[in-house]
Amino acid sequence: MNDIKNNCIKPVYIIFGNETYLIDKGREALKKAVVTSFPELNYTRLEGEKLEADELSAACRTFPFGTEKRLVEVRNPEILRSKGRGREEDEDEEENEDEKASAPGKDAQPFIEVLQNLDDTVCLLLLSYGSINKKRKKLLDEVKKHGAVLEFNRVERDELAQWIKKTLGKSGKNIGPRELNHFISSTGYLDKNGSKTLYDLENEIKKLTGFMGNSTEVTIEHIEAIVPRNIENDIFKLINACYEKDTGRSLRIFNDLLLEGETTLGVLALLSSQVKNMLKVYELYEKKYNRRGISEKLKLHEYTVKLCIQYGSSIKRQALQSAFRKCLDTDLSIKSGGMGDRLAMEMLLAGLFE
Repeated sequence: MNDIKNNCIKPVYIIFGNETYLIDKGREALKKAVVTSFPELNYTRLEGEKLEADELSAACRTFPFGTEKRLVEVRNPEILRSKGRGREEDEDEEENEDEKASAPGKDAQPFIEVLQNLDDTVCLLLLSYGSINKKRKKLLDEVKKHGAVLEFNRVERDELAQWIKKTLGKSGKNIGPRELNHFISSTGYLDKNGSKTLYDLENEIKKLTGFMGNSTEVTIEHIEAIVPRNIENDIFKLINACYEKDTGRSLRIFNDLLLEGETTLGVLALLSSQVKNMLKVYELYEKKYNRRGISEKLKLHEYTVKLCIQYGSSIKRQALQSAFRKCLDTDLSIKSGGMGDRLAMEMLLAGLFE
């Protein structure tokens, strides 16, 4: 944004990360600054999955019409994606620089040559929704030499609070510190393994302001009326409490779910489903699939896969199998009239991993 304000736009940018809202805002701002006229001639979007270097080079060599620069945008370039099914690397782990110099997949050298020969009449934007392969060291170094590599992930709490207040203010709504903290906690945006983006919060704010009508002050009651409880998180917390033999905590979570309107059979079905997912994820994780690979193979959201790994990695496979059988037995017992649903569920939670 500073480059745009100072009219000092670089020849090439890599923008990536998990905060799609910020990525899109950055992309829109850059496009607006570069493509000042004739967008049909001065803007080219390429899909990166099968993009070859010669196609990219041809797009970058095309001269702008009626303006100083044209923008070439590459969406999710394959050259920057990780290959293989290996376990995801710990983000905090320090890697050997020599090992980072080489990476599997498409040859980077032709793309590096394109970057080395960019004219001052083009701005190249490589846009990736998600992580990139940081082992492409030579390619990334070349981008940094001529431009910038920018990672947009979830914003910190203070920035988030300011953004929420500003967004509410545009609709003439005010929110106090207590209500703001409750709203942030309820949305789950800052959860360690959460997948919410500012788009999700923007939608919640729209629902909140619509529900408030003419009221100008946001209350806890307003928030609780429109922000849905994240039941998936609650089910995994329930499984974790059962595994840690914390019966009191597991019953509290169960009772809270009932108070939120869930039924006993509904909670049991969700519990069975997630234990089954944990078994499937466990099997693929042991075969060295990464989270994205597991998500694609099982047709599960990556966030669900993260939770399965987070809560299930310390539970042995045999224990998960036993827990799943107990869920099925409890379901049969309730539906056949052998035991009341509430009692059966409480007994299950007390002995799920016995």
